Amino acid sequence: MNYIDPKGSHSVKSRGFMSRDVQKAESDRNAIWDNELDDSKEDVKLYSKAELEEILGAKALRPSKISVKRLFVLQAIVTAISCIAWSAKGKPLGLDSSAISALLGGLVAIVPAGLFAMRAKVLAGKTSKAAVSGASVFALVTGELIKIIATIAMFFLVIVLYPQLDWLPLLLTYVLVLKCYVLAWFLK
Repeated sequence: MNYIDPKGSHSVKSRGFMSRDVQKAESDRNAIWDNELDDSKEDVKLYSKAELEEILGAKALRPSKISVKRLFVLQAIVTAISCIAWSAKGKPLGLDSSAISALLGGLVAIVPAGLFAMRAKVLAGKTSKAAVSGASVFALVTGELIKIIATIAMFFLVIVLYPQLDWLPLLLTYVLVLKCYVLAWFLK
C-alpha cells in the first residue's frame, strides 16, 4: 500500500523521518493524554427546584414575560416604525423605494425567525421526556440551519426581484429587527 499511516509500524514517521527519541516522546505524550481522559469522568449533581431557587434566586426560574408572539409583534412594530421613518425621507406618507426596502429588511428578519419558531413548536410537541436532550439539540441545530438558509434565500430574492433596492434602509431595518431579541432579553 502506498499511504501514510501515522500510527502504523510502516508509516513515514517510523521509517526514519522522525528520530526514535521523538517517536518515544510522542507515544508517551499520547499515553498520558489517554490516561487523563480516562480519569476525568465527573459526577454530575442534579439539583431540585428548591435548591436552584436557593442558588440562583426565585427570579431566575420564573418564566419570561416575553412570549414568541409578543416578540413577533415587537419585530413587526419596529419594521413598521422603520418603514414610516424611511417614507418620511421620500414622498410624504407614500411608499417609495426606501420605505419598501425597509419593509423588506424587516421581513427578511421576521420570516426565518417564524420558520424557526414553528419548527421548535412542532418538535416540542413530538418529543417525549426521555428523548428531550438529544432531540432538542438536533431540533435547535436543524432549525437554525433552516433559518440561515431562509435568510440567505430571502436576501437573494430581494436583490434579484426588487431592482430599486435601497441598501441602507434594508440593512438597518434588518439589524434593528434582530436587535429586538436583545430588547426582549432586557425586558425579561
